[in-house]
Amino acid sequence: MWGTLGKVAAATAMTAAVVTLAGAPASAGATAYNTRSVWLNGLPSAGEAPACTSKSIYLASGTYTWTQLWDGAKYSTREIYLSAGTYTWKDCVVPYDGVYGQTSSLSRLGLPTAYLPDTNTVGWDRGTYTFGSLLDPHF
Repeated sequence: MWGTLGKVAAATAMTAAVVTLAGAPASAGATAYNTRSVWLNGLPSAGEAPACTSKSIYLASGTYTWTQLWDGAKYSTREIYLSAGTYTWKDCVVPYDGVYGQTSSLSRLGLPTAYLPDTNTVGWDRGTYTFGSLLDPHF
């Protein structure tokens, strides 16, 4: 009898563990990130290849705060209304003569590409930095 009860208890515990591990879907109101770490030589010059990261993301219809990130700091920000759909989200570090800039864009088939203006060009020292942007929904 204890053997049968033990098997039932083990099966029940395993089912509970699987349900717990499955988790709940992400909230529609969760902040989304598109980031990458990159090593910079500290001597940028125009014509060098940019370092980019991109991903495909489904976004719900609504207003978002779109903010550029650079090594934990927040820079350029804009409010943007986006219709529901799948977007290509791209962020790049662009070397210019003596400084680095950042570009951020959101594109969706059939719509004009949206850009987050870069207001922060800086002569960063040699090292590894994390860049990108975030989308914070207002819903």
